Amino acid sequence: MLRSKVLSALFLISMFLLSIQSPLMLADSEISETSGRAQTTWSGSVALNNHYTVPVTDELVISPCTNVTMSNGVRIYVEGRITVEGTSNCPVYFDYSGGGDHMGIQFNSSSNGRGSKIDNASIIHSTYGITVYGSDPYLANVTIFDPDDVGIDLFNSATPTIRNLVIDEAGQDWNFPNYWRYGIGLSIGAGSAPNIDGLVVNDAVTRGLNVWGSSGGLIRNLTLTNITGATLAQSAGIWVQDSVPLIENTLIDRADHGAIVRHTDDGALTRAVMRDLEIKNSMYKAIILDKEDRTNYTNYQSAVIEGLLISGTGGPDSKTAGLATSTIEINATGAWIEDAHLEDNDAVGVQLYFVDSSTVFTNLSINNTGGSGTGANAAGISVRSSYFAAKFDGLEVSNSTGPGVFAINGGAIQGNDWNLHHNGQEGFYLESAATIVDGLNLHNNSDSGVHIDDARYVFLSNLTSSLNGDAGLEFNRANDIESSSGDVRCTHCSSNGDNRGVVAIDSVDIFLTDLEINDPVTGPAISINNSGLDLGVQGGMFHLNDVEIWTNHSGPAVDITGAEGEIDGLDMIGSHGGLVWDADHNLERTSILSNANFSGTGCLTLSNHDQLSGHSNHITNDCTGNLTFTNVELNWSGFTDLGNHILDVDTNSHLHLHQPSNIDYVNAVIDGNGWIEEAWDVEVWVINNNSNGVPIASVSLDFDQLEATIGDSTNDIGTVTFPDLRGKKYNSVGQSPYTTVTIDCSYDGVTNSTNISLSQDRIVWCHLPLGNQAPFVIWDSPIDQNVFPSQSEVLFNASRSWDLDDDMMTFTWTSSIDGVLLQGNTSEFTVNGLIAPIVGLSDGVHDITLDICDDKGNCVQEIRTIELSNQPPIVVVDTDPKLSPWGELISPITKLVEYNLSGTS
Repeated sequence: MLRSKVLSALFLISMFLLSIQSPLMLADSEISETSGRAQTTWSGSVALNNHYTVPVTDELVISPCTNVTMSNGVRIYVEGRITVEGTSNCPVYFDYSGGGDHMGIQFNSSSNGRGSKIDNASIIHSTYGITVYGSDPYLANVTIFDPDDVGIDLFNSATPTIRNLVIDEAGQDWNFPNYWRYGIGLSIGAGSAPNIDGLVVNDAVTRGLNVWGSSGGLIRNLTLTNITGATLAQSAGIWVQDSVPLIENTLIDRADHGAIVRHTDDGALTRAVMRDLEIKNSMYKAIILDKEDRTNYTNYQSAVIEGLLISGTGGPDSKTAGLATSTIEINATGAWIEDAHLEDNDAVGVQLYFVDSSTVFTNLSINNTGGSGTGANAAGISVRSSYFAAKFDGLEVSNSTGPGVFAINGGAIQGNDWNLHHNGQEGFYLESAATIVDGLNLHNNSDSGVHIDDARYVFLSNLTSSLNGDAGLEFNRANDIESSSGDVRCTHCSSNGDNRGVVAIDSVDIFLTDLEINDPVTGPAISINNSGLDLGVQGGMFHLNDVEIWTNHSGPAVDITGAEGEIDGLDMIGSHGGLVWDADHNLERTSILSNANFSGTGCLTLSNHDQLSGHSNHITNDCTGNLTFTNVELNWSGFTDLGNHILDVDTNSHLHLHQPSNIDYVNAVIDGNGWIEEAWDVEVWVINNNSNGVPIASVSLDFDQLEATIGDSTNDIGTVTFPDLRGKKYNSVGQSPYTTVTIDCSYDGVTNSTNISLSQDRIVWCHLPLGNQAPFVIWDSPIDQNVFPSQSEVLFNASRSWDLDDDMMTFTWTSSIDGVLLQGNTSEFTVNGLIAPIVGLSDGVHDITLDICDDKGNCVQEIRTIELSNQPPIVVVDTDPKLSPWGELISPITKLVEYNLSGTS
């Protein structure tokens, strides 16, 4: 670069004229290209008009206070050794001679291992300060001022040791260059790996630290300030590309971008490890972790960051405020970020695109961070189109301008222990995506605590929502079609003092389990409205399990409209209108209402239920109104009134009550064709003379009304139960008598009969005076068609066999190969074992015959086939980490792999 000055030109002309007259003066002040000698010492003022080379066998020593001026384009080449002996009080200067920038010092690979050292030196106005090819000089207390292209440039596996390096104003003299590689403080490339402690880069145009080409190294104690202004490349305090450096204790202030880690070549490894990193006042983004090819989704962790503090992104102290789009962006790659804090950033805190489970955040806090506008642009965390799923463990987001967490599309996000509070919109907003999160504390957000929109495969657990500006839990189109997968679930969840409690609109396959709602400010504690699901096969069931509500509200505590569903476990405490449920839904389903305790002024209002089943519902003494049924087909078991309440049944409602208790039929209001019927169970025991139950006995029941003849056989202990048999019906004109049941039982040609009145649950004993019967075989092992290893132990067990007449039994075990194995009263033994009785069983296919006889000569027989054979080993290999469904072992980071073959047999 030319710096033409009139005085410099006059000075050079004067020196040229004097040199013609005085050759000695030329020798003292000018050093031309030379072959050198064993050791050369420079001191005082040294001027270089041509390149200077330190030969491979030689050494150049530069004394303290030496001032080396170098002409335009001149470079010092070190092939041997150079020793610069500057001190803090008397440094060595390498300056330009005034006519244009010199090219600095270049170490060639032949200088490697020769102990070159530069201490307390300043390099001024150069195109390159120090360039190192495959060498290992020691550089300490070096200052490089105004390098045009690169302050220090490392190539070809260079491994210098650098201490206390300062680079100022790299690239500041360039105006509109036609190539991007300028204005770089320190560049580490082509497999280089320096050891650096102390790096200060101020006012560089393109990069403070630039690492590329499979390079690495240990780099500590960096301060990179005001890295900005490049037009042909992204300006960044730190740039890492296809490399694996370890960077510790770094401060980056007022850079266009704080740090960029980019993977470009799948043949190389990118993994920047950064510890104790602070980034302040970035203009565009503080951190970018991405791939050059963003359609390449083979994600792995390209960065590991431990200890991160980011503030002021896009803020008033950045170069130009209001231009930031995100604080951290991760795109089509993965990262591990631990112990990070984002504070006062005018952009999205964390923005993720095309990430997966290789991205992990642990102990991340975000405060007063988020862009302008709403939704994704204003969120503390924004996730789009991920592949199940980035993980956040120990997350706190507060005072974002938009949602605390905003996730849309794909397998968005997962994690544990989230605290999302005082955000400008929702605490957690999820749209068209999947999530698994355990442990959420959502409070004081301006909108809902959690808002699930058009999503499936959502698993939330241990969630607490309180004091939010809208609903504690809000679901909108959270599944609009019922399926066997993709449930939306919230388990162990609560809403306390939110503006509304739980709101579900047009949502099915939604499961809310162990739900507590306390004192919503407005409206019902639970509001469900699925009336908008009216196209084709839209619709399905909601599920509420173990719900407790504390509310004081003039309307219903639970208000359900146009929805089929399941409620299993419901307590409503306080002053309210009870449960209102209209099931006029697009698809006909069997709704369920069980284990509910009805209370409130309205108590229970049901309408438009085509089929409503349930059990164990109770009308409590806190119910102060009637129970109203309009167009309801109801089938309940164990319905109990703890007081004295009125059932109001319209002409289109029919109530089937199985095992009811204390229901007031006399005062029930039944209109037109409506009716209520009660039903009971009949349990029949068929016994013999010894009061033993008779298995496989035939039992039939005939009824004089309401039921048709039915029959069944007794089980192994001689009993059979006939549930839910109608005993009486109540309608608008009166009531029927109780049903009379005739019970017939028979076994082995012997029969008996009895009658009962079906006014309650009945147990009937049917006695059959049978003759002596053969034993019953109950053979537990071995199972028919079992295959065992050669000469292995096999358990023979028929010990649960029994005799109806309590006679003594004998057991005969016979093999088709080995003959009688054992005979006597032994019902359980092991073959090929070491414990008596000692019984051997040969290899081969055996038909095992078991004969059991009682002492009256009645016998029963059963045959099973088993095989003992020499089998090849079964190799079972377990790995940690686990294999993929396709048998691949994939790990996003370098880690130990454990193999476990203990299951091999």
